[in-house]
Amino acid sequence: MRRRFDILDAWRTLAIALMIVYHFLYDLYIFGLLSPRQLFSAPLNLLERFICCSFILLAGASARFSRSNLRRALAVLAAALAVELGAAVAGQTIRWGVLMLLGSSMALYHFLGKYLQKLPPAGLNLACAVLFFASKAWTEAAAVSVGWLYPLGFTAPGFYSADYFPLLPWFFLFLMGTGLGGWCLENREAPLLALPLPAALTWPGRHSLVIYVLHQPVLYGISFLLWG
Repeated sequence: MRRRFDILDAWRTLAIALMIVYHFLYDLYIFGLLSPRQLFSAPLNLLERFICCSFILLAGASARFSRSNLRRALAVLAAALAVELGAAVAGQTIRWGVLMLLGSSMALYHFLGKYLQKLPPAGLNLACAVLFFASKAWTEAAAVSVGWLYPLGFTAPGFYSADYFPLLPWFFLFLMGTGLGGWCLENREAPLLALPLPAALTWPGRHSLVIYVLHQPVLYGISFLLWG
């Protein structure tokens, strides 16, 4: 059974390339070379959401191809802890960033996937879309006084994270990605899915976790040497 699709790896490569550009701009902001208005402009906010939504959807799709989502989850969660610790060393705060979301979503899918795959794909995707927006509105409107609910999307006053993707609503986008993965498996001989692409377009996408963990320390180190 085909378990990799070059077009999906190329999509992930594009997301990685854009992520590196965005994080380089973020480092310029940290060192005072970009203003908050420039970094948090509408175009860059849209770019940041495209990057993260791409990673979440593609992780969901890969969950349908994986032989062991639990093993993948543990690897990603370990990387998430490394990123959060590294950010703390650099003076940044990351609590429940995108890697923590992906790892926890993979772990949940390990236990729930066999049941979810029995549901009609169109119905599941529609339900996930509705639940995404409903849970987003709920968590944004809810007022909580305890600080330990932030993994679910409920934040107490004063909460801050430079990278924050709680399970609500983002787990539902991950599940929509599993629908994409199921569609790919059912249509694996479609011309677009069967199209072979050059390794330059697919190799970074196939090693995205390593690149994700290593790129920011490298970018930050270079920025520190140049402007620190």
